[in-house]
Amino acid sequence: MRQAVLNFIEMKLSPEEKKFLIERIAAGEALPDDFQEKLFPTEQKEYELRYGGKMRREDVLADQDGSFAVPLQIERTFNGERELFDDGWRNLIVFGDNLHFLKTCYADKDELIKSKVKGKVKLIYIDPPFGTGDEYGGNRGQNAYQAKRKSADFVEFLRRRLIVAHEILASDGLIFVRQDYHFGHYIKLALDEVFGKENFRNEIVINRFKRGLRGLKQFNASTDTIFLYSKTENFLFNEVEIDRVCSFCGSVREPQWRAMSSPGLRNPPERTIFGRTLLPPKGRHWTYKQIKY
Repeated sequence: MRQAVLNFIEMKLSPEEKKFLIERIAAGEALPDDFQEKLFPTEQKEYELRYGGKMRREDVLADQDGSFAVPLQIERTFNGERELFDDGWRNLIVFGDNLHFLKTCYADKDELIKSKVKGKVKLIYIDPPFGTGDEYGGNRGQNAYQAKRKSADFVEFLRRRLIVAHEILASDGLIFVRQDYHFGHYIKLALDEVFGKENFRNEIVINRFKRGLRGLKQFNASTDTIFLYSKTENFLFNEVEIDRVCSFCGSVREPQWRAMSSPGLRNPPERTIFGRTLLPPKGRHWTYKQIKY
């Protein structure tokens, strides 16, 4: 066994690294983190982020990051106006660190959620801090939450949660992750690594409030981004349809025709619409070519 270990070290480490490693083992001291990847390498992706403090996926799931499953602290239990689900499930609001909560779902031992959450979550939406280092207050001046994690620390903070979230997601489930321009490009790469770039579905651009600020040396940030990933290629996606609503009174209304003519003359003037040949109003032309009607 000792010879096998030495042979393994021989293949992976330089002479200086071997000497250092043997001295640390002889002294009973812990090995530095950067030796883990050398001694226990993982299969590398086509590309991935490399940064200080990045843990192997296996170590995150094995609680080597210092987080672990904890008993659920239920803040509220409710189901709206519905009765209990067939399996007795009620919706829960849980208080605590979200990584500990994810680890509890992954461990699948807490009696409240055992066999009901892990591998069965259809949709996850997260709107985490954006790594700005800012603090945010509530509408009454109280502290709401902090976004103090920055740089590689922020990327790893979020990546570890994505790793565990991937494990509790159903095979046909989806995850939405919202970010802004500060770290969105890094988080996209982390999502590619955790979920697989082949499972990237959409980059959804969200318009932000545009303020006309003066004296700037760059353009205003006007959008956020939501990244949509599936766990597998067999995912559930329901097409969203909404009723047409009157912008004035808010009530549902029937579809209506909109003007399809523009100022000026064009030839030929007529268009055939629903089998009828129609001419535009005087001094105008039909906006679209015949092929688009």
